Amino acid sequence: MSTQMIEIIPNPTPSSGQPGAFAPQAAVTYAYDTITWRNCDSQAHWPAPGASNPTGWFQYQIPPGGTSDTLAPGPNTTPTAPYTLNYVCANHPEETGTITVNPQP
Repeated sequence: MSTQMIEIIPNPTPSSGQPGAFAPQAAVTYAYDTITWRNCDSQAHWPAPGASNPTGWFQYQIPPGGTSDTLAPGPNTTPTAPYTLNYVCANHPEETGTITVNPQP
């Protein structure tokens, strides 16, 4: 078991008005690995299973410079079975990401 780090990075083309992006945008991990988000942007972000469900994973937004594992007890997502998860930033619905969970090797 390991940790998959997804960074929230500033928009590489700030003139587009978009606040940021997930990197990698399409993450791949294994069942029982831990997924953690690190906010490298200057704005707060809130990874969520859907824009209408911001507290689905974390009780609070991830502040600039923060990581998801500093917000509340047990905030990391630990997938236990293979699947594909599409997620969104509840603050910025145009920010999307995908996590593909594979069986443990």
